[in-house]
Amino acid sequence: MFRDMFDCESYSMVKKSLTFGSREAHTLGRRKKDVAQSFGVRSEWDGTPPLKVFQFLREFAKACDDNDVSEAEAFFMLQDFTKEPLRSEVMSVMPSRHGGNPGEVNSYLELINWMLRYHADEASLAAQVEEFNRATQTPGESERTFAERLRQLNVLCRFIHPQGVIKGRFVEDVQRAARVTVRERNTPSMTLAELARIAQTKGDEYRWMVSDQRREREKEARIAEASRLRRPTRPPPYSRAHPAVAAASCDEVGDTSE
Repeated sequence: MFRDMFDCESYSMVKKSLTFGSREAHTLGRRKKDVAQSFGVRSEWDGTPPLKVFQFLREFAKACDDNDVSEAEAFFMLQDFTKEPLRSEVMSVMPSRHGGNPGEVNSYLELINWMLRYHADEASLAAQVEEFNRATQTPGESERTFAERLRQLNVLCRFIHPQGVIKGRFVEDVQRAARVTVRERNTPSMTLAELARIAQTKGDEYRWMVSDQRREREKEARIAEASRLRRPTRPPPYSRAHPAVAAASCDEVGDTSE
């Protein structure tokens, strides 16, 4: 099911050149800056969460293609878009001066294959997909937060679900107070963010109403308690003695008089 996602060729460059000589080495610094502008200067990855490897490699490959970077150049660039502890792991498999180290990679696609196998497997990805399929809005979670959680889960699944599927999951599993409204307002052209904003407004209205009702009940309870405390204490009702007890009392009086 996920075979293509673990195929290193899926992250290959348009420019297949494997040559890396003095000319490429001389311009590598400038080329890294160009890629960083496309990739995002603060997008370095530390290896967590592991399933983010799919998103990281996809965005890195796109940034390289946007700047006409070859696979040979990308091979020596990728480590600069990681941060610890991942950077040390990548450096450990890069070609050494002496060469021949166990696990050493010698090309961009070999490095990509190592990244994929190091961080993910089909079982963990399947578990992530299952988590997406079972996601529901939890108590205390806002509608916008729930929508963002679904989006992030799909990112970790390497965007395996199209936008319509994510919106469908949101509509069916948002809290009941907003569900009818988003079902009625949902259109094919509406984005998940727009749908979440509508659901958030409806959810806020419901929560305010529930809060007002709770405050009203608490007020009524306080009034009832205050009324109970002000009520005068009545003496216990008179209880007539049991006939047997009354007869015994009369006998005791007669004995005393004798």
